[in-house]
Amino acid sequence: MIELNNHTEVLVRKVLQDYLSKNAISCSCERCQADIMTLALNRLPSRYFSSSQGEIFTQLKSQADQVPIISEVVRAIQLIKASPSHPIGQP
Repeated sequence: MIELNNHTEVLVRKVLQDYLSKNAISCSCERCQADIMTLALNRLPSRYFSSSQGEIFTQLKSQADQVPIISEVVRAIQLIKASPSHPIGQP
């Protein structure tokens, strides 16, 4: 079976990792990172590709999507920071 990949997921993961490398948040455990990604991805359009040619085309089309992705990641961080899915200190 041909593997499907979501370029938006790749970008959200990269934006989140860049943000976390420069900013401290109350909890950056795997659970909180997954929650942040889930919130952001549910509000952004999916950009699937199944080949290297499709990946390049998708990358070119998504260049303009950077600002909405950054906005959604920051929004999701604020939501999870205000209400994490676990007690602080217990991931």
